[in-house]
Amino acid sequence: MRRLICVFSTLGAVLVLSACGVRGDLERPPPVWGEDLRTEEEREHETEGDERE
Repeated sequence: MRRLICVFSTLGAVLVLSACGVRGDLERPPPVWGEDLRTEEEREHETEGDERE
């Protein structure tokens, strides 16, 4: 019984962790409240990929 629980726990962990991979570039979402107070330098990395394509 203990072995069966261990196998199912491992299988469940593998299924959950396999969904963690994010493909492509990550984009920072806009702020929920207030204005975007970041400087142009801080926002530069978000548009770097657009220039290459």
